[in-house]
Amino acid sequence: MTTENIEIKVKIEYTKTSQSRYVSHLDNIDVITKALRRLQLPYAVSQGCHIRPKLSFAPPLPLGHASYCEYLIITLEKEIEPEKLKTDLTDQLPEGMTVTNVIQPWIEKKSKNIGERLEYLLHFRDLATAQIAKEYLSDPESSFEGHHKGKTKKYKLGKAVSKISLSASEGKNLLAVEFEQGIEGIPSVSKIITALAEALDKDKDSLYLIERISLTEL
Repeated sequence: MTTENIEIKVKIEYTKTSQSRYVSHLDNIDVITKALRRLQLPYAVSQGCHIRPKLSFAPPLPLGHASYCEYLIITLEKEIEPEKLKTDLTDQLPEGMTVTNVIQPWIEKKSKNIGERLEYLLHFRDLATAQIAKEYLSDPESSFEGHHKGKTKKYKLGKAVSKISLSASEGKNLLAVEFEQGIEGIPSVSKIITALAEALDKDKDSLYLIERISLTEL
């Protein structure tokens, strides 16, 4: 008689702020994987020549962007104490990476993911530049060139921006933008932010902080 291995999916939500926002996506995966191994979690592993923990991560965060909604999903072979994992894993991670929530078990959607909705906050040093940025992002006809698979491609914002609002108070000029990405014909947030910086030209340094606030699968 054989006993089937029990596999439980756990979602770990964490922040990526401060100096950690300059850690690339691949290095981020390496940092977290090593931290999980140090904790000796009972994780399930992949089959084949290169045995690795069964992990999946949120869509890549562009270098330099801060985030309060990063996540990974890990498959474990037995249940763990969520609050203990939250504390222990945070202790193993660099400054700016803090585990905010552990969901066990994590039940993934059965429907196919057709993209993501992302909420961003763009921080500007001056209101005039923030207003220019709002005008650029509000226009579906705003176009730019980007590189894809070694080729130059022309993009339009189209339906990439679903909501946008500007607020200014106490010296803070905040542009709240809701993007959609991962959908046919819509450029990624990374490409759009890069294009925005180019459009701002000499005023691009006014955009001093980019924060991903929320991420929802469509």
